[in-house]
Amino acid sequence: MIVVRRDGALHLIEQVEHGRIAGELADAWGNERFETPTPRSPVRTAASRHDEGWRAWDARVLFHELERRPLHFLEIDATEHVRLYRQGVERVALGDVYAGVLVGMHWTGLYRGRWSAPGARGRLDLGADGRAAQDDAVDTEERRWIEAKRLAWTAAEPRAAFETRLWHNYELLQLWDLLSLYLCVMPSRPAAEPGPARPWGPQLAALEHSAEDVLLPPVRTHPFGPAERITVGVRRPGEIWLDPYPFARSGIAVDVVSAVVPDRAYTHSELAARVRRTPASVTTWRLAPWSR
Repeated sequence: MIVVRRDGALHLIEQVEHGRIAGELADAWGNERFETPTPRSPVRTAASRHDEGWRAWDARVLFHELERRPLHFLEIDATEHVRLYRQGVERVALGDVYAGVLVGMHWTGLYRGRWSAPGARGRLDLGADGRAAQDDAVDTEERRWIEAKRLAWTAAEPRAAFETRLWHNYELLQLWDLLSLYLCVMPSRPAAEPGPARPWGPQLAALEHSAEDVLLPPVRTHPFGPAERITVGVRRPGEIWLDPYPFARSGIAVDVVSAVVPDRAYTHSELAARVRRTPASVTTWRLAPWSR
């Protein structure tokens, strides 16, 4: 569950809703500057279901016992995180081997600094026991990829091209993941004086957010092309600007569905019942090219 504190309320976005948004971003990706990802269907499946493992956990409405509120997704126990993601990867892989590899890369990348450098760690590094559970999960999942990638590779391209494209699609998935999270947590009104754009990601540990310009992780325009760094900001009410703009058309609309509950202390059973009976709230964003 993504928990956002705003205006006396808690906005609760399920991880599978965040995944649905990432899938919409994947579906819209591609123009003269940015190549449409291939293979398209498995990549879109991976984007939309990259957090599939959270489905059952979010249905339970995980609880922060000390603060008596919903548990934010970055606050979950490390061993539980391993367990839920493993189940999600298994479910996705049953339907599509390529998508299953991508979701596994996303999962283990969370423990390896999104595969940014040897020895890198993620924001879910929670003590020695947590690190051990993460390390074991990474080792097991990387071994699983050996056979899975053999099955996913086709005669359409040499193995080197397949591997390069796979990692390019992984990087696209990380960008869609972080852009979707930005849409989930940002207030819809722009800041009076936006500061310089900062790399987006570390801010997600907080429950409260002010509109800010951010830098998404670098992504190549195509698997063998130059890397670009996309700047994102709230520039008009309900409108996100991107520079450079990576989507097929301007003005695409993206809905974010949440449950909004009062920001107060709850018991776990009270909170779960409140969330179940709360009608859905929808925030609609419009995505547009940056206007100088």
